[in-house]
Amino acid sequence: MGLFGSTGLRAGVIGTGSVAETAHIPAYLNHPKTTLAAVAELDEGRRESVVSEYDIGSGYRDGKQMLEEENLDLVSICTPAGTHRDLFLAAAKAGCHIYCEKPLTTSIESAERMAEAAAEADVITQIGYTRAYVENYQAVLAMKAHHLLGDIKRVRVHRVRSPPAGGWNFDPEMSGGGVVADQLGHILDFYIRVFDTAPDVKSVTLERLDIPNVEDYAEITLEFDGVPVELLLHWTPYAKHHRNLLVSTRGLLEFNLESLNGQIQGETVAQKYGKQPFVDLRGEFRAWWGGSNDFHDARVTDFIDHVLEDNYDTVAPIQRGVEVTQIIADIYNRSELQ
Repeated sequence: MGLFGSTGLRAGVIGTGSVAETAHIPAYLNHPKTTLAAVAELDEGRRESVVSEYDIGSGYRDGKQMLEEENLDLVSICTPAGTHRDLFLAAAKAGCHIYCEKPLTTSIESAERMAEAAAEADVITQIGYTRAYVENYQAVLAMKAHHLLGDIKRVRVHRVRSPPAGGWNFDPEMSGGGVVADQLGHILDFYIRVFDTAPDVKSVTLERLDIPNVEDYAEITLEFDGVPVELLLHWTPYAKHHRNLLVSTRGLLEFNLESLNGQIQGETVAQKYGKQPFVDLRGEFRAWWGGSNDFHDARVTDFIDHVLEDNYDTVAPIQRGVEVTQIIADIYNRSELQ
């Protein structure tokens, strides 16, 4: 039994958009040790709908007011990045453990202040990087941990998707940037895990092709201990493509959220989201996975469990968020936007 005993945790969610409904609200409602006591949402119609649909105790327009009045144990911040700093500081002041969605914030100065506030308040934190909870990415990390990949020689990442639905993503004051701010956090977090080090930024090209205020196309080369990782990020309504290509001295892997394919040490590796996959590398490494991978629910549930166990070592604590924010700031500082 964790720190909170049989009384459980009172949780709140600030912002009730798609990520809140996909991950945070279901996780708090379904966990046996949490009660979703309140939500905060600026849009009155949206707020009333969510409170009614999920039978939530209270709905607030102002997240800070919710934090002051509700005596919460933990809170999820699911609002635009430009609002994260003030809400995070208010949550830390209230003594809440904090799950903050990515991007953590819009500047390295804000990120560092948030980390200071979390340390001063002695609260558990997690930032919303998801890849460590996705089965295909977990398999890659497991193969690396079992020394099956040999030396990684090169990585290429393509992430091409439609522009986000939220208008705030196109306001640099609110988003911190365009496709780089939106997509790169997940990628950086994962490859920092793969290489167990932060990268050097080697080259950056950012372009505004169809969106006037922020970049919607990026080519970036990073280097992790001498290994090049080449990134292409693009927002476009005309194509969808997501691929990681990892080349090592013992084979090759191609993977994304949906599938993992390749050959390692002469053996085929193949698994697909929603199927019953099988990996067998000459008896050295075997793995079976179930038929689903609800990584959105898993990441919030994992955060709740860390709070219950008084465990500050979450998958992505605030310090990882600061590290990722610094790299993204370096990328923007290196760029000449075209």
